[in-house]
Formats: sequence, structure tokens, C-alpha cells
Amino acid sequence: MKLRRIKLFSVAALLVVLFGFSTAHAVVEVEGRYWFTNLDSSFKSSSTSIVGTEVDLVDDLGIDDKRNFWEGRISLNLGGSKLRYAYMPMSWSGSKHITKSVVFAGKTYSASTKVDTELDVKYHRLGYEYDLVNTHDNKLGVIFDVKYFVIDANVKADALGFNESESVKAPVPTIGLAMQAALPLTLNVGAEATGIKLGKGKYLFDGEARFSVHPVSFVTATLAYRVLKIHLEEGDDMGEIKLKGPYVMLVAGF
Repeated sequence: MKLRRIKLFSVAALLVVLFGFSTAHAVVEVEGRYWFTNLDSSFKSSSTSIVGTEVDLVDDLGIDDKRNFWEGRISLNLGGSKLRYAYMPMSWSGSKHITKSVVFAGKTYSASTKVDTELDVKYHRLGYEYDLVNTHDNKLGVIFDVKYFVIDANVKADALGFNESESVKAPVPTIGLAMQAALPLTLNVGAEATGIKLGKGKYLFDGEARFSVHPVSFVTATLAYRVLKIHLEEGDDMGEIKLKGPYVMLVAGF
């Protein structure tokens, strides 16, 4: 009986703490984003004996440079810090009779050949944000996170019987800053940027600036602009993806 009372007291105390904390701050925040992107990307894939051709996915292979993508995020507010997870799947495809010879993964695609291309990117992000300043909706914090990319590229030419694929899976640790400044009428502005550079040929940058309004408690609507750039270079292989454009976001806190 005594042990049961201790357990009940512990649960009640935890509920009181969480309730008291949630009256001032949302414990969990769920974000839904929709990003209107513009793509600038190029790739080069070589074999052991043949150096590949650098190709522009939009100009050379006919991939649509304007695509829109959703992203989901969830954050656990720890009071002065938060854990965050985000996931964004992206895909592009194109079909074009190329105007120059292209070498991809050791295969030569001659000019005028019809080439079909697919590019899929899955972007996972797990991070920790610690606020150095957090007062009256004004914040300045540091971000430590790991971004995990799954990148699959496929190029095929049915007329030549070619169907070549490349796949990259890469965890990338990054560091950055986040800030927010309160404005009158439940408005605020903010920005964050994370990234890393590993030697000459590998770097990543993900940054955004945003304008937000809080129409009701624990709900935020945002209009923002974001730039994401990934550059990977290893020997004679190279891949670069640059995305930029505005996004809209709705955040609900619980």
C-alpha cells in the first residue's frame, strides 16, 4: 500500500510539473512545411578507367527545376533547449534528347540519344538546440545536429540498353546558430543556419529566414525563405544539389 501511494504521488507530481511548464511553453511542437523550390544541380560519375562528364540536371537532362516539397518536423521542448527531428523526401525526373555526348558511370550516351533521369533525395535531420538567450520571445541559440541523406540517381537510355544507378548514404554532423526577435502584435522574425565543410570538396549549408505570427496560443504561421546546398566531391566523382525558395509553415504546440 505504501509503495502504491509513492507511485501515485510521483505520477501526480510529474503531471503538475508538466502542466505548469506547458502553461508557459508548449512541451511538443509539430511543424508542417511546404517548400516552393528552384533546383540548380550537377553530377559527374566516373568508372575506374573513364572519367565522367559533368552534366547539369536541368539544362542537359531536362529535369524540371521548379518542384514543391513537404517537410514534417517535431520538437520536444526541454525548457531552454529542445530536441528536433525533421524529414523531407524530394524527387525529380526528366526526359530529353541530349545535345552532347555524356559519360555516366563508364557508359557513353551519344548526342541525340533520349535519356531518362531520376533523382531521389531523402533528408533526415536530428538535432539539439540550446538557447543562450531566451527572454520575452527573444532567443539566441546554438544548434548541433546530424543530417542523414539518402541520394539515389538513375540514368537510362532504352535505345542503347543502358540503365545505370548511383546511390549515396551519408550522415553529416553540422553546427549552427538560431535567433528570434519579438515584434509587436504577436509577430516575430527569426533565422537559423547550420552547416559544415570537410576539406576542399565536401560542404553543406542549410539556412533560412522567416517572419511569423501567433494568431492563437501555441499556434504559429510562418512565411520564410530557405537555401539548402550540398556539395560532394570524391576523386573524379562529383555531385551538387542547390535548392532555394520560399516556404510556408504552420506550427502547433501541445
